[in-house]
Amino acid sequence: MARRAPAVERSIAVLNFLAARPNDRFTLSEIARAAALNKATLHAILGALTESGFVLREEERKTYSLGPALVALGGAAVEANPAVQLAVPQMQAVSDDLGLDCVASTSIEDQIVILTRTSSNRPFGIDVRPGQRLPLSPPLGTVFVAWSPQNQIDRWLAKVGPSSTKADIARYRAAVESVRVRGYSLGLGGEPVPRDQRPARKPRTLEENVRTVRMDEYALIELDHSSAYRLNHIGAPVFGPDGRVTLALFLIGFQGDIAASEVPRYADALMTACARVTELVHGRAPAHAG
Repeated sequence: MARRAPAVERSIAVLNFLAARPNDRFTLSEIARAAALNKATLHAILGALTESGFVLREEERKTYSLGPALVALGGAAVEANPAVQLAVPQMQAVSDDLGLDCVASTSIEDQIVILTRTSSNRPFGIDVRPGQRLPLSPPLGTVFVAWSPQNQIDRWLAKVGPSSTKADIARYRAAVESVRVRGYSLGLGGEPVPRDQRPARKPRTLEENVRTVRMDEYALIELDHSSAYRLNHIGAPVFGPDGRVTLALFLIGFQGDIAASEVPRYADALMTACARVTELVHGRAPAHAG
């Protein structure tokens, strides 16, 4: 295992925080609290990042935001990872057809990273932005691990919280198997927020959306065709040339309850888009794909 470099890890934490909120500016104190860094250390990090152009400092308000040097890096990263570019037209077609937002994300280490999204232009959607991150731990991330070797699935299951029971772990394991066989993941949302408690004309953040899910039923294993569901997402994989999940596409922004009989229509449209992107990147589904 490579030796850890604390200074590098702290700089990455700062950039990830700013990248998840690209339209905002933050003071040193605000970044220090969010990144759990002391101010003296953070001041040195921000100084170096500002000098290199990765961070921009507004002198009047003494606030920080992402800097212009990242534009060149971002452009180079997109060129080096054509799957994202190739996915966008397919994602937009699905958004236009189904009236839902579509999000592309990937897994990096123990996190799910948002890469891009397409919009249905519906009001009061979910505020999902490139660079935002979620933990790759149960119940999140089944679509990323369902086609992985067993040791990787076990490592994912080992990240369950201390309050999880053996029954919870068994359910997560069953959810992974269901996703692999079915070809897509289903996540259930919680009860809708009453209208009088919603911020006026302000969409929910990604973090708020995740907090509303029913964790006991988040990873839906089997559809009851006599029921209707409040869906949080439907997710499906894009496979790379090595047969691994290189991207996952998610439909989000479901409004109201969805009849179980309608779920396959949404899932089939998403899986068709994923299959097309897999083909465009010369990927291949593993032999044990459902």
